[in-house]
Amino acid sequence: MHGKDPFSDFREFINTMESRVQELGKAYGVEHLAGPQGFAVRYLFENQDKEIFIKDIEKKLSISKSVASNLVKRMEKNGFVELVTSDKDKRYKYVHLTDLGKKKAQDVGHFREAIHGQLLDGISKEDAETAFRVFHQIRKNLEKNKE
Repeated sequence: MHGKDPFSDFREFINTMESRVQELGKAYGVEHLAGPQGFAVRYLFENQDKEIFIKDIEKKLSISKSVASNLVKRMEKNGFVELVTSDKDKRYKYVHLTDLGKKKAQDVGHFREAIHGQLLDGISKEDAETAFRVFHQIRKNLEKNKE
C-alpha cells in the first residue's frame, strides 16, 4: 500500500480485509454470519429485553423492508430466530432469538472482538479515531454525491 493511486490501495485493503474476515469467520464458526445476519443476531441479542420487529431491523441495518423481511426469513430457516406474536398487539409478530441464535450471537461477538483486535493492533487510539473520521467523511461524500 502507500502507492500513488489511492483507489488501488483501497481495493487492496478491501481484498485483504475480506480474506481475513472469511478466515476468521471460519475459525469462529460464523462464516455465514459476517454480513447482515451477523449484525441482526447481535442486535437482537443486545436487545433481548425488547420486542424487536422487522421494521426495527430494517432501520438498524439501513436496509429496505423487503431485504429485512428476506433476512429474517433466512435467519428463521437457519434456526436463529422465530416469529412470536406480540403480547402488546396480537396483529404483530416480533423477532425472537432461539437458543441457537443466542449461541451464534455470542460467537459473532467473539469474532468481532478478534477482528477488531487485529485491525487496530499497533494503531494508537488517536490514529484510529482519525481513520474513523476519514472513513465517515468518505462515506458521507459518496452518499451526498450519488445520483
